[in-house]
Amino acid sequence: MSDDGRTSGVRPSGPPGGFDDPDPPAATGLRQRWSGPSAATTPRPLRHRRRADLSTLASLVLALPWFVFSLTVVGMAGLGIGALVGNTTVVPILCMVLWLASGVLIFYRPVEVAVARFFLRARRPTPSERERLEHAWIEVTQSAGRDGGRYQLFIEDSDALNAYAASGHIVTVTRKTLEAMPHHHLAAVLAHELGHHLGGHPWSNLLAYWYSVPARLLTRALRLVLRLVVALFSMLFAVVARMPGLASFVAKVITWSLLLFVLFFVTVLMLTAVRSGQVWAPPTVALIVLTPLILPWLARRSEYRADRIAANLGYGHALVEVFEDWLRQGMDDDRRTFVLRARLFSTHPALAARIKRLDAYLRKNA
Repeated sequence: MSDDGRTSGVRPSGPPGGFDDPDPPAATGLRQRWSGPSAATTPRPLRHRRRADLSTLASLVLALPWFVFSLTVVGMAGLGIGALVGNTTVVPILCMVLWLASGVLIFYRPVEVAVARFFLRARRPTPSERERLEHAWIEVTQSAGRDGGRYQLFIEDSDALNAYAASGHIVTVTRKTLEAMPHHHLAAVLAHELGHHLGGHPWSNLLAYWYSVPARLLTRALRLVLRLVVALFSMLFAVVARMPGLASFVAKVITWSLLLFVLFFVTVLMLTAVRSGQVWAPPTVALIVLTPLILPWLARRSEYRADRIAANLGYGHALVEVFEDWLRQGMDDDRRTFVLRARLFSTHPALAARIKRLDAYLRKNA
């Protein structure tokens, strides 16, 4: 999960496919033209109700450490406020209860609209934009047996080809997407975003992000303090030695020394926990450490699932055409230069990989 709470495509670097993964083996692709959802293009009936899929549930579980950390931060802040007002019992509890209850507000419709406008920088469609967007959206939601009026449609003023689902009922497309795409391609992209909503990806990402904000703010503050300390020591050593190039070297030495100390300290704690019979501690810590790698992997799986839902609705061939068109435009070319770190932390699969999987899915369920 990116940090802004949208889906794994929530502000991706490109369209619903994103462009920050390595280029996999070439896909077969489909060239069949699409003329609307039909039984021939629908592999099997879709379960029309919204539900949290496996990737959604796993993401929420992995967010629990951040949630506990944030609850501790809020409780400590409540203690500080309580000390000022002379009540260190009720005030901390009240602060934590209010913070827990605030998670409900982010799914309140006016708050969702505010999130779309001020945080996602999206706007309401103009009458002409709304007519075209709603035409495709109603077609898609009717195919899924959903009430399209329950969702809120927004436009992002951008020249990028992009669309994303956010919060509980937000669907946003860029101005370029609305202007450049033919109707059946636009409908396919919207079907993908509806797939995210049906899988519960947007609300789970937003909820996990919201409840991690206090912990993230404290973490950023601690990182800032660490950088200031490293910079101060580097400058002092550089001045004493009268060697400007020494500053960078000393900064690296101090940073790596601190990281190694933290690693040593955690290892000692884990050994102590095992010896005292708390065998659950090492796997828990390992899971927390690996969470930054697991979350992007889950996000990539959610993209594949949204693609399959679009195919189930009858938009599979059109979505393949969209991905092939983006490939021809070179939108995935920069993946070849990505290092391993960028590949591991990518929240979107490569377009070629998505074409290959979607093609195989359509052939299997034809």
